[in-house]
This record gives sequence, structure tokens and C-alpha cells, in this order.
Amino acid sequence: MTSAPFDVLETDRLLTTTRSVRRRLDFERPVPRSVIEEALEVAVQAPTANNQQNWRWVVITEAAVKERLAELIDISWRFHQKEVWTASGRRRNSRQAQRNNDSAAQLAAEIAKVPVLVIPCVLGRPPDIGAIDAEWLRSRPADAATARDDVRIGAMRASTFYGSIFPAIWSFQLALRSRGLGSTITCLHLPFERQVGELLGIPAGVTQVCMVPVAYTVGTDFRPANRYPAKSRTSWERWQA
Repeated sequence: MTSAPFDVLETDRLLTTTRSVRRRLDFERPVPRSVIEEALEVAVQAPTANNQQNWRWVVITEAAVKERLAELIDISWRFHQKEVWTASGRRRNSRQAQRNNDSAAQLAAEIAKVPVLVIPCVLGRPPDIGAIDAEWLRSRPADAATARDDVRIGAMRASTFYGSIFPAIWSFQLALRSRGLGSTITCLHLPFERQVGELLGIPAGVTQVCMVPVAYTVGTDFRPANRYPAKSRTSWERWQA
């Protein structure tokens, strides 16, 4: 028996209106555990390299733990502002970039109020691209296809590592959106990955990929973002400037 086709308009509406929500998170409305669990069950249907399913998810709702995470995120945010934002004149002069920066600053200041924080993890540590490439050059097969010194495999390993978790993260965000919740991806806790690991009992051999704040949204009237048309950024057969 064949499955019924998807409602393309409704599917596209979900895909094009799932925004990074920072300012419109409802801090007052509790998020049931069952809703997070449902969204995660959707997430783990995402593709994963070699069917490893090596993702893990840490869900934080305890106020004291969120407060400690907020302290670390505040330090990271202030460093980010000083070292990245203030050094980029082009971004400072962009109205859209300024709005994004303001919303990120607001989230960093209020992240302890977010009902649920989810940390997606991957078993293992990120590949060392340089070490992998060096080993490849030492032990590569002696054939014409791989004898070139500019052939490398380190980037492929890194792509596989992160490519096995980000599809699941995006599916998680889509599942949340379809249930009336908002989310965004932030990486501000990662400079303190080891301290956060100690706080949450995450082993040193596990990689914390990002953090996803989750809450119901204030209103659901999200719209597609202003983007350059895909055709203006797409080349067929050969790269085109």
C-alpha cells in the first residue's frame, strides 16, 4: 500500500517558517516532558552516517543548573562581543546583523529563564583533520587516484562526524515548531565544555555539539525570512561567479 502524498503547502510552511526564536520565547508557560520526548523521537529518525545513531541528548530543566549554565554563557557572550562583533565593521553597519545581535544578547541575558535547555551530543571527539591528513599521506594507497599530495580525507571525516547530528537537531526543531514551540541553536556554552560536562555528568569522550533553548512561543505568526533567491546562489554543472 502506498502512502498518501504530503500536503506540500503545509510542509513548506513548516520548513520556511521555523525560525531561530530568541525574543518570543514564553518563559512563563511550562513545557511538558512528554512534548520534548515526542520531538526527540521525531529527531532520531533523521539520517545518520553508517546508521551509527551515536547521538545523545541531555535535557535540563532544573533552575539551579540553568543558573550555573547562564553564568558561563554570560562570560562567553561578553568574550564573543569583544573579540568577534566589535572587530567586524561590516556586521556592525548591517541593520539585520544588529537585530540578530540584539536578540542573541537578550537570549544570553535571559537563558536561565528558558523552560528547557537541550544539549545534543555525539559519542566520541571531533576528528583531528590535520592528524588524519598526515596519517593519510603516510599510509595512502599507492595508486594514481590518491597519489596526489592535494588529496585529503580529514575534512570528509569531520563532515561525517557533524553531519550525523545536525540533521537530527533540525528535525527536533521542526518537530517543536509543529507543536507550537520555538527554539534556536546556540554554542555559547562550548568554551566551557569541560566545566559543563562536569556539571551534567557528561563524559570527557562525548562531544557537546550545541545547546537548544526550548519554550512555547509568544504568538505563532512566524514568516519566511528575507533570503537571496536560491537560483542566485546556485550553479549548474560548473561553478559560476
